[in-house]
Amino acid sequence: MRTPLPLLGAVMAVALIFGGATAASADDTDPAGLAWSVVTVDGEHGSARPNFAYAVEPGTVLTDTMRVTNTGTTALDLAVYATDAYTTADGNVGLLTNDEPPVDAGAWVTASTTTLRLEPGQQSDIAFTVTVPADAAPGDHSAGIVTSFVSGDPGSTLAVDRRLGTRISVRVAGELTPAADVTNLTTTYTAGWNPFESGQLVLAYEITNTGNTLLTGTDASTAAALFGVVSGTPAPLVLPEVLPGSTMEVSRVIPIAPWGWVTGSVTVHPEAVGYGSQALQPVVIDYTVAAVPWMLLIAFVVVIVIGLLVWWLVAR
Repeated sequence: MRTPLPLLGAVMAVALIFGGATAASADDTDPAGLAWSVVTVDGEHGSARPNFAYAVEPGTVLTDTMRVTNTGTTALDLAVYATDAYTTADGNVGLLTNDEPPVDAGAWVTASTTTLRLEPGQQSDIAFTVTVPADAAPGDHSAGIVTSFVSGDPGSTLAVDRRLGTRISVRVAGELTPAADVTNLTTTYTAGWNPFESGQLVLAYEITNTGNTLLTGTDASTAAALFGVVSGTPAPLVLPEVLPGSTMEVSRVIPIAPWGWVTGSVTVHPEAVGYGSQALQPVVIDYTVAAVPWMLLIAFVVVIVIGLLVWWLVAR
């Protein structure tokens, strides 16, 4: 099960900032003055890198280095390890928990140490080795090399695991087959109190990266009412990157007037990321949803009832 939080008697605070100079700082659950940073180290594989990225042949073995610095005022005891990365449902990058064994690029990475102690102001360079299997599948594989600090009362079942890591991206040479699938579309319409104002149409769906490359895309969904006379088409939405094998949830809110029925289409234009990037065939799903102006109908019924009541009183 992929989840960024452990489930057995612990709470994990995850700081997975896969950028350049990343840092974690203290909060109410940590010792005062707890803070550290993780950055890449310049070398044969590049300089001033925001993270680690390699294009390799199957069977390649390479080494690289990250730098960990204690920027706080208290000593740090950190665990160091690598694990698989994936795209979370909300479009962020997550890592497997430390009790889940990696099965992809996380299993290819070995750090030179599994523990690290840093005094305030001290820094340490951690070398790691990436061993790409000879039978590694072509395409993009993602991992993270992580430093972890666990805090909590001794003997307590409640602990906080703060993780700070840097992303490792490995593109293995071979045939690239980018592909995407859009599924589980749901449509919900909510009319407002004013029948002459727009209600809210919510389009929710899942996009799954079914290929072997990093994938992004653009949502260009449309909505129309009154046989196309009224349009609620929003500006296109650029989607975040989705790692191979991951699924992300997308939700679009489109304001449109409640005049009986709303029709339109969810249109996603996927695009492969990186060298050899290319736009794919758009994925289109048509939909129809009832958009009933309930307040207008209620007002109409009230007017009829009042009219019938007046007629009945006059008739008597």
